[in-house]
Order: sequence, then structure tokens, then C-alpha cells
Amino acid sequence: MTLGNLSASSLSSLGIGAFLLNVMFLALIIRQHIAGQSRRIYFICVPALVICMGLMLSINEVCRVVIGERMPSVFEKYAEGLNAVLCLAVICIMTVLWAVLWLSQASDITNKLTPQSLEDGLNSLPDGIAFTTPQGVPLFVNSTMHHISTEAMGIPLFDSHLLELSLQKNKLREGCFAEVRGKRYYLHLNDGSVREIRKRLLNVSGVKVWELIAYDVTERYRKSLELEERNKHLKEVNLRLRDYNNEMNALIREEEVLAAKIRIHDDVGRALLALKSYLIRGGDRAELMKLWQFTAGILKGENDPDESADPIGALKEAAEAVGVRLRLNGEIPDDMRKVLVIAIHECLTNTVKHADGSELTVDLTDENGVMTAVFTNDGKPPEGDISEKGGLKSLRTAVEQVRGEMELAAVPQFRLTIKVDRKE
Repeated sequence: MTLGNLSASSLSSLGIGAFLLNVMFLALIIRQHIAGQSRRIYFICVPALVICMGLMLSINEVCRVVIGERMPSVFEKYAEGLNAVLCLAVICIMTVLWAVLWLSQASDITNKLTPQSLEDGLNSLPDGIAFTTPQGVPLFVNSTMHHISTEAMGIPLFDSHLLELSLQKNKLREGCFAEVRGKRYYLHLNDGSVREIRKRLLNVSGVKVWELIAYDVTERYRKSLELEERNKHLKEVNLRLRDYNNEMNALIREEEVLAAKIRIHDDVGRALLALKSYLIRGGDRAELMKLWQFTAGILKGENDPDESADPIGALKEAAEAVGVRLRLNGEIPDDMRKVLVIAIHECLTNTVKHADGSELTVDLTDENGVMTAVFTNDGKPPEGDISEKGGLKSLRTAVEQVRGEMELAAVPQFRLTIKVDRKE
């Protein structure tokens, strides 16, 4: 069956199909040109367009003769001999080809970067970006940068030099201000947001272009302020710790000196008591000389105080040597032994030296974790107020180091009371 054997309606349908194919291939070529993509598709579209146009003209010539009953031309005689099934197949093949090319073109446009897609992408950024000439004339400014410029200066960005000058001199709208840190600017807007504006020079194909970027650093800026405040606090803490360490070192040195003084005081006091006993009652002169030689060595720094002996037993022996009875009523806690030894030694010395007594009593009690030690003697009471110096002063220091309290009484008799809360 040829085109000459078809009816006018069939010819019209085929002609309309061929015409639509021409329009569709022409649209494909125009779309490819606008997208700025490769022109390789032209090698397919142009021949297909020529085939569809020739088919349309052939169908149109045959249809015109059939409908108008005009005399056939040479071209019509050739056209009416074309196979109708072949023409319909060509139309179907061209339709499929156009669909494949159209979808392939759409995929390329979607996946490839175009000037329009680049502009759309830059305008959708949350950060402001602009490119200007060295003279400050904008080449491209995205919508975010225009918004920032309007918020800060009241006008869109038309001159980058004007924006930079406004940031440097803080000539901004009310409620906005800028911080200049080196080559960076921190712009504070009315809505509380902070923008870090950076500027750098680019060389694009031999052409110098300034790039301006306004980053949203609101959260980072807030955290940096918190970090600065925290570092300032840590610096103050470090200074206090340094002062505390210096005080602790001084306190430790003071305690060591005090402990050395107390040990020397004990040994010297024991030697004095032994000497007094020897003068009153007599005794082993060789042992006395040995004791005093050892004590003299301590004072010269040649010997260390003897810490191996039991201090309580040594005090009892020293008391007996000078004719004083030492009575301990109660148990001495291990953690309070050092303080109580110092107190017994001081009270024993005062009993012999000032009170001329023969008995020293120490009453120890412990109620609800509070230890109380009361020192009394049977000698004569002090004349007037007791002056805290020498051994008594050292004793108070030792008591306060264990967070205790010390009280002295002269009436009706000498009385020394030490209280220490051992629960603390």
C-alpha cells in the first residue's frame, strides 16, 4: 500500500505526525543551544529533522492532490509511490529517537553545572558571597550578601569599598556594630547574628577579582566568648593556686622549723632537768656529761634529736629525776600524742621552774569525739597574768595546727586546758 492509495484522513494524520516531529526536533536543538552543552547532538538531530521534513512535504503534496484533485507534479508522482507502512514506521522510529534524546538531554542538564545552576546555587547559600573588581564594582552578589548589606548599611551591596569603610569606621545602622580583628571583620546585626567577613584576591584567567564572604559564625562567636571567660577564670584560679602553693611551702617550712625547735627544746629541757637533779641529789656524773655532750652536739647541728625513745616514758623519768610526780589520768590517743607530749614537757618545766611543785596532773577525757586535756600542778599559783612566750607560744601553734583550742588560767591555781574536736 502506497501513499497514493490512502484516504485524505489517513494522509492528514500522517502529515500531522510528521509536522509534530519537526517541531519536537527543532525544540531539542534550541534547548541544547540554550543549555550551552556539547553540540554532538546536532549530528543526530539535524539529519532526523531533514528526514521528518521531507516526509511531511511528501505527505502534504499527496494530500493536496487527493483533496484538491489537482494535476500531480513530478514530486507528487514520486511521493505517491512511497510505502505507507514504511512512512508510518519512520514516524514511530523518529518519535522513539526524539524521546531518547530528550531524556538524555534532561539528564545532562540536571547533572552538569551551568551558569544558571551556578547562580541558583550561590543564591541558595546561607552565607553571603560577592565577587567584585579591584575598584569595588560588583560582578556577582548573591541574595544573602545583598540582605546583609541592607541590614548593616540600609542599601544593597553596590560598592565593596563602601562596605569595608563602613565596617572599619563602624558607620552602620542603629543596632549594628563591627569588630575589626586584623584583616577580618565581625559584623553584629540587629537580629543577634554575627557574620565574619573575609576578603581575598583571586586571579581568574589573568583577571584579578576580589572575593567577599560573610560566614554565619553566631554560635562559634558565642562559644569563643564563653571560652575566653572560662580561660580568664582559669587564669585567676591558677594564680590563687600558685599563691596557695607558696603559702603551703612556707607553712611546711615553718612546721619543720617548729618541729626541730620542739625536739631541741625537749632535749635541752631534759638535760637541764637532769642537771638540776644532779645538783640537788647527786648521781652518775659520767651519764650527765654524756647527755650534755649529746645536747651540745644537737645545738651545734652535729647530732640529730633522739626520736626513737618513748617520749612519755622519757618525761616520766625526767620528772622523777627532779622530784616531780607525773600523773596521767586517761589514755593518750595516738593522733594527739605529739601535741600532748609538747604540753606535758612545757607544764613539767613550768612546775619545776616557776611553781616549785612536786606533782603534775594530766586529766584526759573524750566525749563525743572531743578530747579535753587539763594540766594542773600542786605548786604555787602564778603571780599575775601568764605571758605566752617561748614554749607556751610554740605549744599554742601546735594546738592550732590540729584545729584545737588552748586556754590558760592563773587563779586560783595554774590550769592549762586543751580541747580538740577529733571528728573534724
